[in-house]
Amino acid sequence: MSKIDSVFGPIPGPLMQEWGQSMVFVHVDGAGTYDSATGEITPSETRYNVKAVLTSAKPEEFQGVYQGNEIKILIEPAQIGGHYITTADYWEIPRDGSTQIAKVVEAKTFRGDSPVFFVCIARPQ
Repeated sequence: MSKIDSVFGPIPGPLMQEWGQSMVFVHVDGAGTYDSATGEITPSETRYNVKAVLTSAKPEEFQGVYQGNEIKILIEPAQIGGHYITTADYWEIPRDGSTQIAKVVEAKTFRGDSPVFFVCIARPQ
């Protein structure tokens, strides 16, 4: 175990539970299921009910690389089964009585031996 794991690993969990909002993280398994009759591959998905911090992604914060409508989601990896977030994944965010889908554009992690924290940039659909 590296120093970052032992010092910073325990911090994100309680913070997310206290300040995070409820949403769903959908992890898409790249392998999926092949249907020999149609020739189509249906991706398999695992849904996680999580608490994460949702904020705006300011273009200047990321050297102007992202669009102005993109959002930043902060999450602790233990809530998503320790998976690394990929661009195949997406978020379902409750908004005004409906659900907004936000596709992952990029995910950065701060880690030692395993992810300690994720900063995810997502694009609302």
